[in-house]
Amino acid sequence: AMAREHLLLDPAIRDWVVIPMVIMLVLVALGRNYVNQLIKSTPVITEESLGELRHKQVLQQSQRLRMNGRFLNDAAFNMRKSYMIRKKTGILREKVPGAANPMSNPMNMVDMMKGNIVYMLPNFAMMAFVGYFFSGFVCLKIPFPLPSNHFKLMMQRGVDLTSLDVSYVSSLSWYFLVTFGMNGIMRLIMGGDGEFDDAKMMQMQMGMGMGGAQQMGFNAEAAYKNEKEALGIAKHQWVADSAEKQLLGARYPEESSGEAIDLSNFSTSS
Repeated sequence: AMAREHLLLDPAIRDWVVIPMVIMLVLVALGRNYVNQLIKSTPVITEESLGELRHKQVLQQSQRLRMNGRFLNDAAFNMRKSYMIRKKTGILREKVPGAANPMSNPMNMVDMMKGNIVYMLPNFAMMAFVGYFFSGFVCLKIPFPLPSNHFKLMMQRGVDLTSLDVSYVSSLSWYFLVTFGMNGIMRLIMGGDGEFDDAKMMQMQMGMGMGGAQQMGFNAEAAYKNEKEALGIAKHQWVADSAEKQLLGARYPEESSGEAIDLSNFSTSS
């Protein structure tokens, strides 16, 4: 059966289908990122935006304390922890506003619509281009077996062969795999977070379609509550407590048994 046989793929498919699709998708993602930066509205600094920035910085400070607190001694860690979560005066116990309604800021909605348009139009064009020029190709085989045929619809779009091994990838499926899997490559090329996370853009679109835009605002109240609980149960262990033992290893001396030390062999003369 074909499912048990290895297909010999033409090297021209690699040169004229696989590699060109990767290059085109990377170029489209770069162009989309630059266009999105050009059409984005100039941010307006308001009291609400400054307050949101302060809340996020407080959360980052608490998260850094939890993650890197092992480099502080017990007194320093407990002092900072008390500053963050002590009763009544702890900074994470301040009364902060809940999630803001994104619909109240029309500029954010306009920017969101611009981003969706910049995302959707190139995707529609690329899907039409790939479907017209590259449809019907089995372009590559993944280097590991898949457990069942449930992946067949995802890996072999446009190729209706029930006997084909599920580890072979069609050209249309390759397009989707590259589109949703190249975020790491784009981070290396562009640096930082950028505007090119396709999975995040699709989640935003689905959220808008299902009324989820109401939940997209920053909820400082819930974030403070979660971070306060996380910092409250955080365990602290100073890494320098066992630094000598880690450095010396087996040569680390055992605890003194209380016996007197003979100092007769030590000389104080120069």
